[in-house]
Amino acid sequence: MKKKRILALFLAAVSCLSLAVSASAANTVARKATDFRDFDKSAWYAEAVSAAVDNGLLYGKSSTIIDPNGDMTRAEMAAIINRSFGCYKATDISQYKDVSKSKWYYNDVALAVQMGTYNGRSNSSMAPDSPITRQEAMTVVARALELDYDSYSKTDLSTFSDRSEISNWALPYVRAMVGADYIHGRGKILAPLDNITRAEFAQIFYNIIGTYIVSKGTYDKDIKGSVLIRTDDVGLKNLTVDGDLIIGCGAADGKITLDNVTIKGRLLVWGGGVQAVYCNNGTSTPEVIAARVDDAVKIIFDRDSTLAVIDTIKARITERAKQNKETEIIFYDVSGLREAQKQLNAIVADNQIDITAPAHLYALVGESSVKAEFRNNSKGDTYKVEIRRNKDNALIADAFELAAGKSISTLTLLEAPEFGNVDCTVTITAFRDGKQIGTLNTELTLHTAYLWPKEVQ
Repeated sequence: MKKKRILALFLAAVSCLSLAVSASAANTVARKATDFRDFDKSAWYAEAVSAAVDNGLLYGKSSTIIDPNGDMTRAEMAAIINRSFGCYKATDISQYKDVSKSKWYYNDVALAVQMGTYNGRSNSSMAPDSPITRQEAMTVVARALELDYDSYSKTDLSTFSDRSEISNWALPYVRAMVGADYIHGRGKILAPLDNITRAEFAQIFYNIIGTYIVSKGTYDKDIKGSVLIRTDDVGLKNLTVDGDLIIGCGAADGKITLDNVTIKGRLLVWGGGVQAVYCNNGTSTPEVIAARVDDAVKIIFDRDSTLAVIDTIKARITERAKQNKETEIIFYDVSGLREAQKQLNAIVADNQIDITAPAHLYALVGESSVKAEFRNNSKGDTYKVEIRRNKDNALIADAFELAAGKSISTLTLLEAPEFGNVDCTVTITAFRDGKQIGTLNTELTLHTAYLWPKEVQ
């Protein structure tokens, strides 16, 4: 296997420490993999583990032990994810009673929960010292990569004899990882319930990320595979990225400039915001995914750059670019979307209301319609849906009814929205045999921007 190019290496221990929690006796930084006496340079994992050590992802368990065949713990994997993406913002994890503030991994767990890659094994338990299974590891990585699970829902797993062992909750993530060619299995098995080794996890990242950019500056050579940027003030110029371009959390609120860059995969944005991501001079990408969970992300496409999205939006890009030098695409904080949907699902079960409804609506300034799917999943109930502004209780669109099994995909607004956010309340009233059986109130936000490329899933 040809060794992947690394644009910048952590050749000094101080550099490694700047992006991760300080090392303990069980988490020791080394300059290179060959520093460890148990590292076998002829082993199948040699290139993957070397790359993980070179890029500051994998630390030793001591100054001489890397333990490639040892089980990886949940805490260790959280640390590697955080180092890879340059995570720096933590959240409150006091609900997890088994994560002690005195442990080396406390901050790493808090970072992983904030990023959304980690959930507890229960509402109060994270099990940080427990080995992590292969299906759990695939789940965490798929979340970090924001893989579209629906796109991989038909991934064929029949070649793996143990596919029936995959837990239902993990199946969408496993399908996505296999479908994206990031997981190849152990021969004819996936071994989803086995613990993942440190070398195996290093191999997963090696399959995904070919290049890490960790130093400020401008880069102008083509990049094979996917690239992950984990600092700010980075420019890419006159080059092609064969895979995904991932702007990691480490970019924070800084500026990223893409100048005549062809991205064959996705533009995945975890960081960048206040200073924005600038796409100039013919920069193109088939898809933009805003994954940042702590703030808004502003991505600016100039009139010569393209975002290949659904045709209607693409047409608007072309039309508006004739009049404006720059088109702003603003991705708002979507961290509440998933939680809102979870709450909605829990509430609807209690109220016998089985409806799919968005947590956010996205509109274009001055236009009177928005794409928004409301679907009645019940077998016999009828739903009446009202959406009102919180500030004055005014309807933002005409109330509508959904018969069983019916849906709508477009809302006609009662007034053309202006730029900004409007907090709303959706009231869903269910009727069965002409009698009201339940009412659901849930919060919803209307985001209006100059251009919104696609609904956030």
